[in-house]
Amino acid sequence: MGSISYTIRIAMLNADTPVPNVSARSKTYGTIFHKLLSDAASRISPHVKVESTDYDVVRGEYPESASDFDAILVTGSASSAYYDETWIHKLQEYLGMIYDTCPRLKIFGSCFGHQIICQSLLGEFGCKVEKNPKGWELGVHGIRLTDEFRTAFPSAGKASALTSSPDQLLISAPEIMRLQFVHADHVAVSAEGLPKSWISVGETKQCGVQGVFEPSRVLTFQGHFEFDRFVNGETVKVFGAKWEPKEFQKAMDAIDADDDAQAAAEIVLRFLL
Repeated sequence: MGSISYTIRIAMLNADTPVPNVSARSKTYGTIFHKLLSDAASRISPHVKVESTDYDVVRGEYPESASDFDAILVTGSASSAYYDETWIHKLQEYLGMIYDTCPRLKIFGSCFGHQIICQSLLGEFGCKVEKNPKGWELGVHGIRLTDEFRTAFPSAGKASALTSSPDQLLISAPEIMRLQFVHADHVAVSAEGLPKSWISVGETKQCGVQGVFEPSRVLTFQGHFEFDRFVNGETVKVFGAKWEPKEFQKAMDAIDADDDAQAAAEIVLRFLL
């Protein structure tokens, strides 16, 4: 019996451009995501191909037809989801429209993407994006994943037919997942918590909502699995140009650490499958 091939078509909604030294290597954040997800596919599901198209939503670029894609991915941004800017309002409305009218389309967001997805889809339930009173979260930190996320995440069985060996997808989310961070905003959840169909991904000491998950529909991470030492280091050199030297060096030291970006990419790929 021959192997089954499968293509995941992703619309990369770029909400910013990388800082100059990063963009010299990777023109868009979408380019970085594409490589990481393609590499994840080669490790755990070699018959899966990732195709992607970049859109600059800051300039108002969107897919002509959502039906051309299997997933929407919203990148990070130096902007805040609560800024009163036309492109942010349009993106928020677009995400709501996609969620309401395209139930087969999966939605993933990273950092700003996580925040604006929560603002768009969970605002009516009391989720709010705001400055984190605890300040910046910078460098590599371990996210304690919730038991609900680890157990509710799609099982390997659904995707095993897409691999050369069913055992290749028999992986589970780790208890602690280390990612790179560079953010000062966070998603605050109401006292009632998330709606019943939604699950919190996990938490760190600095940030209580490290992502949200609605099975088969939405997944977000506050952290950046698309950032490595170089990308985050160059980003903080720009963001932190006017920081106090000790604070800047503390951030740079925290960035220079190992992370679990590959595991996170595999989780996202499994979600997309």
